[in-house]
Order: sequence, then C-alpha cells, then structure tokens
Amino acid sequence: MQTKERPTDIGLRHAILVVEDNRDGRESLKQLLEALGHVVRVADTGPEGVRLALEFEPDLAIIDLGLPGFDGFEVARRIRRTLGPSVRLIANTGYDSPFFRNEAESAGFDEYSVKPALTLELRRWLS
Repeated sequence: MQTKERPTDIGLRHAILVVEDNRDGRESLKQLLEALGHVVRVADTGPEGVRLALEFEPDLAIIDLGLPGFDGFEVARRIRRTLGPSVRLIANTGYDSPFFRNEAESAGFDEYSVKPALTLELRRWLS
C-alpha cells in the first residue's frame, strides 16, 4: 500500500493543491503557502488539476475558473464526485458576477474569492 504524502501536524499544516494557469500567480501562491509550512502541489490545466487531486488527495484545493483543458467548474465537479467533502474547494478567480458565483456553488465549491486572494482570506481558508 502506497503511503500518501501528508503534513505531520494536521492541525497546523495542510496538503494544498493550487490549480492556476497563470505561472506567476501559481508560483507566488505556492511559495507563500510553502513558507507557511504547507505541503503544496500545483497544476496549470484542468485535467492536470484533477489528476493531481485524485493522486494527492489535498485538504484544500484553490482553483482558478478559467483554465485550459476544461474549466475550474469541471475540475471542482470531478474532484467533488470522487473525493466528496474531504477536500475544501476554493474558487479563486478574476470573474465576479452572480452568474459565476452561482455556477461555482453548483459545481461544489465551498468558497468563492476574487483575485487577488487576500492574506486574510488565506488564513480563514486554512483555519
């Protein structure tokens, strides 16, 4: 049986997946989260995000909505269908409208954040 890579102190550190096609945004968020002591994996397409989620089984996934391959809504649906409520899904997007918020809720996201994500939001997501 393969052992899943997990943080050793579950109360303070999390396994986090960031799915973001903007390289600078993705790497900045990864570096920030790692500096806070979290285990982070990144993907830059929808299909890669789903593959990594199923392999890594994160506690939290921060997902952009406008992704190549398929969009963040589909990423959330596929992750939620397979992993259920064990993963907290955060939509992190530049789109801010009632339509996108409703679609995100229907796709299974737990939270909706308009870029750039504020440090206070990160703290709330990780608490």
